[in-house]
Amino acid sequence: MATLAQFRRKTWYRRIFWLLIPLGLLYLIFFLTGPRFGAVVEALTPPELPALLPIEEQVWRDDQNWSFVQADEFHFKPQGTRTLPIPYSWFLALEQPAGSFWGIPFVRKGRFVDNTYLPRFGFIPANRSANNPDGLPIGIAATPYQPINGVTDIRTAVGFSCAACHTGQIVYANKQYVIEGGPAVTDLDQLTRALGAALGQTALSEKLPLFKGRFNRFARAVLGDQYSDITRNRLASDLDDVVTVLSGIPNGIDVTEGYTRLDALNRIGNQVFAIDPNRPDNYVNINAPVNFPHIWTSSWFSWVQYDGSIMQPLVRNAGEAMGVAAYTNFTAPVDEGRSSNNIPINNLHWIETQLAGTDEPLPARRFNGLIAPTWPDSFPAIDRELAATGARLYDQHCSGCHLPALTRDVANGAAPDDPFWTTFRQITWFDDGEPKQTEESVIAVKIIPQKVIGTDPAQANVLVQRTVNTAGIGDLTPVDNTTGFGIDIDVCTLEPKYPGKVGRSSLVNVRVTDGPVLSYALGLGAMVQRGINRWFDLNYIDDAGRLAYQGDRPNCLMAGAGYKARPLNGVWATAPFLHNGSVPTLWDMLSPVAERPAAFVLGNPTFDPVHVGVDRTPVEPGDNYNDQGYFVLDTRKPGNHNSGHEFSDVKGPGVIGPALADQDKKAIVEFLKTL
Repeated sequence: MATLAQFRRKTWYRRIFWLLIPLGLLYLIFFLTGPRFGAVVEALTPPELPALLPIEEQVWRDDQNWSFVQADEFHFKPQGTRTLPIPYSWFLALEQPAGSFWGIPFVRKGRFVDNTYLPRFGFIPANRSANNPDGLPIGIAATPYQPINGVTDIRTAVGFSCAACHTGQIVYANKQYVIEGGPAVTDLDQLTRALGAALGQTALSEKLPLFKGRFNRFARAVLGDQYSDITRNRLASDLDDVVTVLSGIPNGIDVTEGYTRLDALNRIGNQVFAIDPNRPDNYVNINAPVNFPHIWTSSWFSWVQYDGSIMQPLVRNAGEAMGVAAYTNFTAPVDEGRSSNNIPINNLHWIETQLAGTDEPLPARRFNGLIAPTWPDSFPAIDRELAATGARLYDQHCSGCHLPALTRDVANGAAPDDPFWTTFRQITWFDDGEPKQTEESVIAVKIIPQKVIGTDPAQANVLVQRTVNTAGIGDLTPVDNTTGFGIDIDVCTLEPKYPGKVGRSSLVNVRVTDGPVLSYALGLGAMVQRGINRWFDLNYIDDAGRLAYQGDRPNCLMAGAGYKARPLNGVWATAPFLHNGSVPTLWDMLSPVAERPAAFVLGNPTFDPVHVGVDRTPVEPGDNYNDQGYFVLDTRKPGNHNSGHEFSDVKGPGVIGPALADQDKKAIVEFLKTL
């Protein structure tokens, strides 16, 4: 007679036997009929992520002109996007992926949305609130009534708010300081990989006889009281369809973005001109990552984006929403709604009003929107005497490009006669030869030609070199293919006489129509404007309302002028530096290129208050991610170069000033802490 121990061993052997049969069959199917087995395993294997930092306190600032109520709404205000292309209910129910393909049948993990998991991608934990009922990290928003590819009905989707890319964090002495409008530390490519692995593992779990636990837990969480064999099977079918759709989305990468960076321009172009309309010939591999920009004061810049390519705030914001997967219609007839989209323009207007403030700053000599953070009292004290020396050096070496320093007193209206206020100008452009001018004045930021500043040219070249095919020769079914995208609209740009020469060329309206080699810059501006106009029409917005939404500014676009030199208020809180994040500290920005780290780590928000920035310890370049899960930025690679903006006695491209003594560098850094 078998003992209890022998019976248990036999039972366990039977389980192993019944597991090996379906797994063996499944793997054989992959080998014989599916994609390469190695690729399948890779797709189902999540990335290695950094461990959570020991945070003792999360510090919410009250020095940036926003109340907590404003900030909380900004963090979770939906833009009509489906950035993570699954239903919101799935996102809440999904488990974290098992660490390897082989653990799928056995491993039970916590929720994907847990605040012990998403922060490992760089997201900032947040508490539950009316705007965030499920306690998700900053920047993840629920977007209702969205079509989701692969799902049979309209659902609430998972979108990114503006705050996903434009809320910063600094960790110092085990405290996490939240910086409103600062650059995010997130790694969206790693997030996408992990989400794909979690979805794929859940779908695969449903196919394993006797080992469906992962899928069953997911199904019960999603369906709740509606759980039945019918609804469960429908969910399994939808999940398979979504995984199939996601596997077909191109993801070509020439230059890895990593933590704190994103190739926003190319990603927007890929979404709008390749993925959404199913035009694969318009897809471009990721090749020009940029550091997430900080956005305080930027509402009042004459030109925004690192390459100074966009003028109008609404076009900038709507284009960004389209780039993070707001639904755009490409199948309706041209005169019946093609190019209409699901972007809630009123939400974008609310967001921009919080950033800009309700009043034009020049008449009052004061900004009443979001302003830069102040150096925290808990950080090492600023040497005010040294900072005064740095102010004089700033005037000598920096103000020619970055404008007179926008100090805290100036921003708050305490210095109405400061030279900074002389940088405001009205915008003038020509419409059919007739001059027009804005009523409001904006900060006339300087655009420095790339050959002068000498920084990596990849991002500046995107709008110059990239073209898109919007002509009627692709698959736009069920609309007949002769009509193309339906672009036929005026936008504003520099007249061709002096292309790329800001200040020497006039801004003129030009007609943009479909074509096989359309300028990406003009094509995107035209597509965005068509979507905005369609929303205006559907919501019966009159001319006065349209002017208010568009901020009294024309839809002007500029390609190839160079890189924008913005005012440096709050720059101390925005590391890493240069447009591509290739310089870790302000100290390095003031040093010759030869003295800057050739490779360093991104993703750890721990702050260096002496050199002012992230950890500048040089590392050996190798894999894109180190054994701790942090991104290794190798500045030798095109797109990552740390050249330019150089202070050196050796003349050459990108040298903008003489070599600075260490004491002078210390003084300038100390002054920048005060802005």
